[in-house]
Amino acid sequence: MLDKLQKYAPIISFLLLASLVVALFFSPHSARLLSTIIIVFGIGTAILFTVHGNWETKKNDELTNAQFALNAAIDLLGLALIILSAMWLGRMAGGYVDSVFANLTGIIVAMIVGAAVAFAVQKVWGKSQNR
Repeated sequence: MLDKLQKYAPIISFLLLASLVVALFFSPHSARLLSTIIIVFGIGTAILFTVHGNWETKKNDELTNAQFALNAAIDLLGLALIILSAMWLGRMAGGYVDSVFANLTGIIVAMIVGAAVAFAVQKVWGKSQNR
């Protein structure tokens, strides 16, 4: 079941994001509910895939229980850093624009910041893991 979710999660996320952008212009009141659904789906799948990836490594007897817990905790802290920085800076950028484009600007900035922070966290975690 998780294999199907991994296969279709990017498509589902893209369709939810596209529907959010459309809802921003045609039905702003429903955009709040749709954004809540997107956040819950996105964070839920990110946590699930993070823990599952570490669990697969542990199942192959490459990690002890303590190493599994440490790796999962560090990965989840990195994920929290990415999500919080994207939300904070996206909201800040959206606050500077005074129109319908404020939400769209916030979404775009949050995506860019999230990708940049994810890249930085991956580089730092990769370097600390190699030591």
